[in-house]
Amino acid sequence: MTITSDRRAVTAAYLGCAAAAGYAVLKAAWAFGSTLGVSDTATFERFLDHVGGPLLALWGTVLLALLAGAILLSLVQPWGRRVPRRLRASLAWLGFVIMTAVGLMGLGGTLVDAIAGSSFPMLTPAIYIWVYSCFVVLGLTFGVTAWRTRNLLAPTLTESQENR
Repeated sequence: MTITSDRRAVTAAYLGCAAAAGYAVLKAAWAFGSTLGVSDTATFERFLDHVGGPLLALWGTVLLALLAGAILLSLVQPWGRRVPRRLRASLAWLGFVIMTAVGLMGLGGTLVDAIAGSSFPMLTPAIYIWVYSCFVVLGLTFGVTAWRTRNLLAPTLTESQENR
């Protein structure tokens, strides 16, 4: 029995992995001491301490981004079939709802604040736009991948079965 993933589902999964990687690379850079996009280092460090320190706030979110990529790939790669489909699809749909909602609200809020000329005390607006754009792309690709792989439970016929 052979089961192949839809080409568009695979493309969506890889696009989602790229979005998760874009987010993870930024967080890892901060964990290694970069101040890319940080407008006030003291405020940034206080924020990190407030949310559990760099280990949780930075490396924890890097691990979550890697998990998101693994969930996406598990829907389109053969090794993913070792985990029940319902669990993988449920996680993808949950990711779709959460990441899309948080991404759209954050992106919309950031754009409104930037247009209004509001100050951004910790990070530059470009960083917020980057992060929330990654969230939107990741969320949408969770939904697309889960939807496009929904019929993979039904096996396709192999050539030997077709000839009977």
